[in-house]
Amino acid sequence: MTVSSLTQRVELPLPDIGLAAARVTFLKHGRVRYVVRAPHVRGTFVVIPQHFRDGPALPSSVVVQFGDGLDPQGAYYWRKHRPDEPVVHGVRLHGWTSSLHPDNLSDGYIDILGSYTHSLRGGALREIPRATQRRTETVIRAILGHWRSLPQLDQLRAAAARIHAAEYAEHAAERAAAAEAQLAQLQSERAQARRRVNALTGIRRRRPRALTPPRTHLVHLPLVDGHGRELGSISVREVAVSAEIAGAVVYEVSGARVHGRFTVGSDIYRAAPVPQGIWVAYGHATRTHFENERVHRPTVNGVTLSGGWNHDTSDDITPSTPDTIGARVETSPTTGHSAPAATERRAGAVVRALALHFLARKDLDALRLAAAQANAPSLLFETRRHLRSLAKQQAQEEKNAKRHRLRERELHALTAPHRDGHQSAPTA
Repeated sequence: MTVSSLTQRVELPLPDIGLAAARVTFLKHGRVRYVVRAPHVRGTFVVIPQHFRDGPALPSSVVVQFGDGLDPQGAYYWRKHRPDEPVVHGVRLHGWTSSLHPDNLSDGYIDILGSYTHSLRGGALREIPRATQRRTETVIRAILGHWRSLPQLDQLRAAAARIHAAEYAEHAAERAAAAEAQLAQLQSERAQARRRVNALTGIRRRRPRALTPPRTHLVHLPLVDGHGRELGSISVREVAVSAEIAGAVVYEVSGARVHGRFTVGSDIYRAAPVPQGIWVAYGHATRTHFENERVHRPTVNGVTLSGGWNHDTSDDITPSTPDTIGARVETSPTTGHSAPAATERRAGAVVRALALHFLARKDLDALRLAAAQANAPSLLFETRRHLRSLAKQQAQEEKNAKRHRLRERELHALTAPHRDGHQSAPTA
């Protein structure tokens, strides 16, 4: 015998009111109909387990529908009354309750009726009087108290879940696959971060290499614009191998409408354990930032440059490429604008020439190692913090993948037949 063939007559205790007589009938899809008669109460209430796509495999919440019928709640909301809608204190109820958890209805602050409970008169939805609300809530508490004590409760929940079990199982499988893909990505990132920690630790332990002292004699460098056209030349003298910025060299530049100092070193923004890019600061830099504090900032075509240029690789630098460097002019300590086109053209030629001159140094590897050892403590700190974050994310994704796979199996079990050809739970 299936639960849908069972009907009972029960009495429901209503605190401070008395007893309600109810005829209880088990319907399709795990629904249970309560036809109630009590002081100032008559009509039909239907308890409907709610099965959500991302909720538990067996429904844990319900709605209580006012009136009979299997149509979806919204189908009747604006159109017409359901058959035998409850009448409480002379008010005919229309709609349904909020999502309710039957095990948690004792709290007086829980809004049992919610925003979908109204009366429907003349095609208009109207609010329920307060006395009607209180009595309706008492009846619903009694109904759900009885419902949760039913011996067929698990069968009712399974019957409700079975409607969309296959669809929701497929969704759970997709969620699990996404979590597993993210887990694989996180595992790869953790392995990469561990390799980075090992590399940085090794860099810190390496013995510093000797740096070549500044060469004070002038060197003449030709200038070429982004189209390969000659722009004359500049005279370059090394002022210092920077004591403040590891691995950087300060150059004094003059000639061809250019005068001032440039500080050239390794990439400061996307530094690998051993940086391979180029950083050119306008002026004699003693710190990588705070550009407005630099002295001897260069002028190009009579325009004083501000800031600098950073490039994360040195492989693509030639006398004419990159063709632009985004030269800027300062208007205040915190604002500026792009340099004029002629200034940008010549500044780009100077920066590229200095970058290539720096890259041709015999002690380039020693300069890069010095920069790497200066960067290593902060990079190690950031990488270890990133590793901890990745470990937390990985643990969470492992939980997510297991949870979704478990839900997938539980949902499939609801639709899987036994060997004798019957469903895994009685059909309701």
